[in-house]
Amino acid sequence: MRALVTVPALLAAVLTVALAATLLLVPVAVAGPAPPTPAPGPAASEDPSDDAGSLVARIATARAALDALTADVGQRQELANRALADEAAARARADDARRVAEESRRGADVAAADAERARTEVDAWVAAWFQQADVLGPLSVLSGSAGPDDVAERAHLRDVVTADQRAALERAEHARIEAANADSRARAARIVADAEAVRAADARTAAEAEVARVRADADAQQAQLAQLTAERDAAEGRLRALEDADPELAAQRDRAAAFDAAATERDAARDVRVRDTARAGLLRVGPARTETEDPLAAAGIATDGMSDTVEQVLARALSQLGVVYAWGGGNVDGPTQGIRDGGEADAHGDYRKTGFDCSGLMIYAFAAAGKDLPHYSGYQAEAGRRVPLAERKPGDLLFWADDDGAGAVHHVALYLGDDQMVEAPESGKTVRITPVRMNAEILPTVTRLV
Repeated sequence: MRALVTVPALLAAVLTVALAATLLLVPVAVAGPAPPTPAPGPAASEDPSDDAGSLVARIATARAALDALTADVGQRQELANRALADEAAARARADDARRVAEESRRGADVAAADAERARTEVDAWVAAWFQQADVLGPLSVLSGSAGPDDVAERAHLRDVVTADQRAALERAEHARIEAANADSRARAARIVADAEAVRAADARTAAEAEVARVRADADAQQAQLAQLTAERDAAEGRLRALEDADPELAAQRDRAAAFDAAATERDAARDVRVRDTARAGLLRVGPARTETEDPLAAAGIATDGMSDTVEQVLARALSQLGVVYAWGGGNVDGPTQGIRDGGEADAHGDYRKTGFDCSGLMIYAFAAAGKDLPHYSGYQAEAGRRVPLAERKPGDLLFWADDDGAGAVHHVALYLGDDQMVEAPESGKTVRITPVRMNAEILPTVTRLV
């Protein structure tokens, strides 16, 4: 969710004044010509705190602090995503339990009706038995008979009536037992459903509390963000004044700006080409063979030995290049409207945008493989087989976590191969291809789903 900023590296390039003032401190994903080499220029200020080198260092420090603060908000947003995912899972369990309880109650009602019908049948047989007792009794069979044949017929009729009565009694008893069992099952199912409903309500409360904490933390950080932004802007303004006062520094700045613009244009053109190729090929069946058919080839990624399923997952993710980041956005069908967090996401208007956050993009990508992922990167890390980072393959999920990789997972990206990945980075940015950030926070394992 954030790029690693190394101040020593910037300090080593103190004289590269224009680069420090204009580049975004994010590695360029596509190789291009080397940037212009700057020539040393005279200091334009006698104040040591306002010389070019000091300004470069101060800009770098302010940018690093801003990146860290923004990333901290992003990490808290992912924790809120976890709470929201827990709530969704609890709500689904509660709905399932409620349906089971309703079905059990309907079954119990049917069983009770069957028992009532069986009891009514037995009552009818008992009444008939007493009414026919004189005819079907043992003495009546003999005394009232007209001959041996009539005795046999009357005895047979009595046996039939007795067997039917016994069967009716057995059916009634079986129906009574089944009705009692069904009622017990229905009561047990209702207890489970009520418990799941309570857990779902608790999960909702926890999710609301987590989102509220994100909002409160973001509010508390707004003053710090404003101060850091002001410091960065002031340092950049003084640096521009130095450059404007020195023709050589101004020329260096212009060359660096031109180089940066060319790199940005090159990356943008590549992303459009890859995105359009991916969208055109999503319905294609079978392996792609040419760059015009294969978005990975268009991105310069080798596809040798890659399965069709992995290609479809990657193509699905690449088809969303350039789609805006929206916290809470994304599902199996594509980008969705973001949600409010009261802080960083709201400041960028995520709740008004239709896009993806990091885990939402993975949900959409892996729908191509029939995988149903939760909307939290930490749970996605547990959704498949864990493989050492050194053995990563295209289609693997990469994760970053707090505390040098040992804390809560706060970001996920999809590995493309050749140390490139596709990600939805953070508020204010778009889905992009970028080099894998091999910093201290990357997890030592990847998750393999396909």
